[in-house]
Amino acid sequence: MTTTVSAAPAPGGGPAPYHVLAVDLGGTKTALATAAPDGTILRRDAIPTLASQGVDQVMRRVVERGRDMTARTVADGHGALRAVAAASPGIVLEDRILLAPNNPGWERLALAATLRESFGTDTVAVETDVKAAALAEARWGALAGSACGIFLNLGTGLSAATVVDGRVLRGAHQAAGEIGSQLLGTADTRSAADGRAPLEEYVSGRAIGDRGSALLGRPVTTTEVFALAERDAEVARFLDDALDTLGVHLANLAIALDPDTIAAGGGLTRAADRILPRLRRIVERSVPFPPRLVPAHFTESAPLTGAVILALDAVAAQATDV
Repeated sequence: MTTTVSAAPAPGGGPAPYHVLAVDLGGTKTALATAAPDGTILRRDAIPTLASQGVDQVMRRVVERGRDMTARTVADGHGALRAVAAASPGIVLEDRILLAPNNPGWERLALAATLRESFGTDTVAVETDVKAAALAEARWGALAGSACGIFLNLGTGLSAATVVDGRVLRGAHQAAGEIGSQLLGTADTRSAADGRAPLEEYVSGRAIGDRGSALLGRPVTTTEVFALAERDAEVARFLDDALDTLGVHLANLAIALDPDTIAAGGGLTRAADRILPRLRRIVERSVPFPPRLVPAHFTESAPLTGAVILALDAVAAQATDV
C-alpha cells in the first residue's frame, strides 16, 4: 500500500525557504510528510510498516521514501531539508526503543542517530507516538490553550499523555502516561515486571477483540464487538464493563492531575458515540473538578502532525542556540 498526495503550494503562493521531514512509524502503516516553516504540508506519503520483517527493512524503506520526498520537495522549489523528526511506538531513548513488543528489533534501534546519518542533518527530534500526538493537540488541536490537559489514546494499545502549559510531560524515564501498565486491583498478579500491561490487556483495541473472541467462542474483530453490542445483551455487558473500568482509571488520573480538558483520540474513537458518554458519566460523577472530555481534533494524523511540530521546534531551537 502506498498513497501519495501531490505537493501543496507554500503559504502566500511562494516557495518555502526550507522544509522539514516528519515520520510516524505506525504499527501497520508508516506515514511521512514534508512541511513548510508554518506547518503547511507540502508532500504526504504512506508505506506499510511490515514491522514483523524486522527493524532493518523498516528503516531502509523509510529512509528511501523520505529521501525521495525531500528531493521532490526541493525540486518543487521549497528550499533545502533543515530537520527530521520521527514518532514511534514505545519509549524512545537515545540508543534503543523500549516497550514496543510488536516491533521486532526496536530494542536496538538508535532512531535519532539513524536519522542523522541517513539524512545528513544534526537537527533531529524523536518522540513516543502518543506524546507526539499530545503535542499536536496542545499546539493546534483540542488541548490548545489548556493549562493542564490529557490526551487519551484509545487505539490498538492504551496510553495517555499529559500537557502542562503547552509542554508534554515526559517523566524521569520518558514513560509518563503509560497507563496500560496500571493494575486492575489488589488481586492482580500480572505486572510490568512480568512484561504485562494489565489495563491494556483488559481494555484496548486489541484487548476488546481478543476478549470478545473468547466470550463468543469464535474470532471477532473489535469493530464487530461494538456492532454486536447493539443487539446482543451479553456482548453489551462485556463492552460496558470494559469501558467502565477504563472510566474509573481515567477518573483517577483526572483526580491526580486536575486537568481542564481530556481529548480522546485513536482508532477506537470511531465508536465515540458509545465510548465517550460512558467515560464522561464516570468522570463527571467522580472527579471533584470534572474536566471537559472531548474528541481529539486530529484523528489518524496526530502523531505525524506532532512530528512536524517537533521538527519545526528543533529548527527554532537551533536558531536560538546560534
